[in-house]
Amino acid sequence: MSTDGGAEPGSPAVDQGRLYILLAGILWSLAGVFIKSLELHPLTIVFYRSLFASLFFLLFVRAKSWRPGGPLLVSVASYTAAISSFVWANKLTTAANAIVLQYTAPIFVFLFVRLFFHEPVSRPNLVTLMCGMAGVGVIFAGSAGQPDSAGVMMAVLSGLLFSVYMTNLRLLKNVDPGFLTLLNNLVCWLALFPLVGSQLSLSPAQALALAFMGVIQLGIPYFLFSKGLETVSLQEASLIVLLEPVLNPIWVALAVGEVPSIATLIGGGMILLSLGFRYAGLLRRKPGAAPGR
Repeated sequence: MSTDGGAEPGSPAVDQGRLYILLAGILWSLAGVFIKSLELHPLTIVFYRSLFASLFFLLFVRAKSWRPGGPLLVSVASYTAAISSFVWANKLTTAANAIVLQYTAPIFVFLFVRLFFHEPVSRPNLVTLMCGMAGVGVIFAGSAGQPDSAGVMMAVLSGLLFSVYMTNLRLLKNVDPGFLTLLNNLVCWLALFPLVGSQLSLSPAQALALAFMGVIQLGIPYFLFSKGLETVSLQEASLIVLLEPVLNPIWVALAVGEVPSIATLIGGGMILLSLGFRYAGLLRRKPGAAPGR
């Protein structure tokens, strides 16, 4: 969602915005550790994480007048499906595969803006798309015939669904980011309730971990990311949060001893490098680009 930033590049406000986005990426990167550590059904984790996140946002977001429409329905549906498939992918494959393949979302966006908004795909974007898809191919090849091949498929689906969510944001420019996040999480846990109603029992330790996930790992970083975008461009913000897919597998390796495969390291590196070079190129060309989301 586009917002006009009034801060000058290099000002304290911009530096503070960068710090907000950096913290958001660090907090988001903790997801894999909790998902791997919780012996719960994936949808139960998604249910409680969104429940606690929506309760958190209720404290900050004022009631808004809104009318249901196509873009809002696409938003809540794609958000629910995307985070559900991401958590499920973490259960079926390595955290490294799940988070790296989720970061194919910006690559799919290049295709969707061409398809739905008839915007031409520039040569740099086309190169990024081809390199990113080659990286996905390497990871697929490495998982072929392996027990986690279904998880790789689910992780790619997560990236595809997140790209639908991101593309749809262009149609929701006038919706407050905090309110939209509240609505997405509220609808998410309400939609999942019939599916997990018989699997909601938790131990005190699990309840505490899920409350931490909902508030600290999901709610607060969304709030910080939205605040950061008030002064930092989307291109720079997207480059900063590439820290997430780098840190996520590291935390999981340290916490549960899960080490990424060689195929994941090669393919994931191709995806992240292609995105990094693309965003860095955008920053060089548009140092004063307006923040947006």
